[in-house]
Amino acid sequence: MEKGYIAPAAAWKKLRAAKGLGQTVYLYGATGYGKTELVRQYLSRRRYRYISCAEDAAGLTEAAQSAGEEKEGEPRSVVVADDLHLLKNAQGRKAVLSLAGRSDIWLILICRSPVPAWLMPLYIKGSFLVITEDDLRLGEKEISAYMGAQGLTLMGEELAFVAERSRGNAYIVRHAALKMLEGMRPGPEMAQEIMEAFAAYLESHVMVQWDCDLLEFLMQVSVTDEFTLPLAQMATGNRRAPELLERAMETGNFLSCKDGVYRLRPQLIRALRRRAAKEYSPQERADHAYNAGLYYEMQGQIVPALAMFEQCGKKERIRELLIRNARLNPGNGHYFELRRYYLQMGEKELEESPVLMAGMSMLYSLLMQEEESEYWYRKLEKFAASAKGGQKREAVSRLAYLDIALPHRGSADMIGIMKRMPALIFDRGMSLPEFSVTANYPSTMNGGKDFCHWSREDRKLAATIGKLVERVLGRYGKGLVKVALGESFYEKGEDAYEVLTLLARAKLEAEGGGMTEIAFAAVGLQVRLATLQGEIQTAEEVLASFEKSVREQGAVQLLPNIGALQCRLALYQGDREAVLAWMGQAPDEDREFCILERYRYLTKVEGGIPLCAEGSLRLRFPPPYQRGRGGGPGAVCGGGEGPPGKGDTG
Repeated sequence: MEKGYIAPAAAWKKLRAAKGLGQTVYLYGATGYGKTELVRQYLSRRRYRYISCAEDAAGLTEAAQSAGEEKEGEPRSVVVADDLHLLKNAQGRKAVLSLAGRSDIWLILICRSPVPAWLMPLYIKGSFLVITEDDLRLGEKEISAYMGAQGLTLMGEELAFVAERSRGNAYIVRHAALKMLEGMRPGPEMAQEIMEAFAAYLESHVMVQWDCDLLEFLMQVSVTDEFTLPLAQMATGNRRAPELLERAMETGNFLSCKDGVYRLRPQLIRALRRRAAKEYSPQERADHAYNAGLYYEMQGQIVPALAMFEQCGKKERIRELLIRNARLNPGNGHYFELRRYYLQMGEKELEESPVLMAGMSMLYSLLMQEEESEYWYRKLEKFAASAKGGQKREAVSRLAYLDIALPHRGSADMIGIMKRMPALIFDRGMSLPEFSVTANYPSTMNGGKDFCHWSREDRKLAATIGKLVERVLGRYGKGLVKVALGESFYEKGEDAYEVLTLLARAKLEAEGGGMTEIAFAAVGLQVRLATLQGEIQTAEEVLASFEKSVREQGAVQLLPNIGALQCRLALYQGDREAVLAWMGQAPDEDREFCILERYRYLTKVEGGIPLCAEGSLRLRFPPPYQRGRGGGPGAVCGGGEGPPGKGDTG
């Protein structure tokens, strides 16, 4: 991209500072970011020695052995060592270290990867000035100037499109200019064509420089967009995966690692898959995807496992996983995420499994398609009437589960349904499938279903059917009645001490052999009560402690709603940055609406109103919590004034 290249100001400024100090420069970035061209332009008016580690590694040793010392009034000699990521031999690396320590030489190192391990001691001593890929990115100003040098005018949305899609990569910007000279305008068609061309460039000019074993490993692991070390080992069957990943990190800035998860750049993934399609047979590529799918399945990661099995054409494995997922309640399962797989199954295939029929009834209810949900409920009823043995027991227990759990049916007949359960479950020796009252909400009375109308007779119901409910629900029933009673008292403004006592006992029961979801309902209420009393710091500490416990237990399904509750606390504190950060990653109800996400949707509404309003972000606190102040707690829960018990208990 020599003609018209406009060097980014940040990189140019760092080079100038390093020159003044005589400080070694370490400049890195992925292919196409104009590393070499930047240095060439900066040194265009002075003499320097250029050494490519790919072509003239011996030149490093020669330069290091040349005698010299800094003389008063004379400029330092300039040595540029390019393609440092290809420098493998110990002698060449020793020469670089020697040059970096010379006072008579200004050394510029150009590499594709961040500082490698063998240079780390010098880096830690502060001997380097590092110019990163971010410094090399072309901004809209540089892109516009470059396009102008090519006789092209690029403004507004088109300029923003090129800047966003290229991510400041000079090679991609150059390619966009060439396409515009051919008459094409920036848009999806240009982006797709450039992406394919860039992948071809990486395949033919970059990947050919890699060692064969490294290229083979990366081609095999590219069946996934991201991976962990154990996944890489299982997908490739290569015990040298740790060593190869370390080499890959030092070969180029195309592989990143955060929290143990490795990610390849999209352009490189495309190039690796292109190359793999030529190097491996369809069966070999399917084997790599199958191995990755098995790993995901073993880890309980059903969504990526299904994607891998679909990629390798293992339809029977897909069916098995869908059945396994349908055995979970919607809060723990992946009904909505996997709806495509369920909905593309044939009706005949679904009718062979009572679990799948129950899953379809639940899925359609979640999709707010009541008629289709009832259709599959009746199908299951018909199956149960004619089935025998284990399949009949499975079908009957699934029907009982749907009677309780289907969202669209509400909770009006729940007491009668619960009273029929003992005869079914205990007298006939059946078991109720996994069931969650809360749907991962920090609430029991308005979690999986709306039980707010039970609040009028809360003490009576707790005394009469409380034990029955706990017995029927098993592990999901531990602590349930106490947290529900505490929530009801809270909503009606009753004694705070009694509320906290019930919540504490409920949390202990849930943690002692029960379910984390029930504990979350108790913690959510503790947080709301502390907030109501103006004890925000206490609320934060309680929630942070619970979040740590959840992460340790691996109950990741609760984390999204924990984040939403943290956002609500940030609203009360007036922490605009925290609210904006959460809003930026909140689910988009306009793209796809899932009723299981309604707690986060409501949080978006509560966060959006003060953000749009003029003045302070901080919400107004209600009066301190007092016994008999009907409507106070409801005001906090719902974000506004309201009659007793009518607040947003979610």
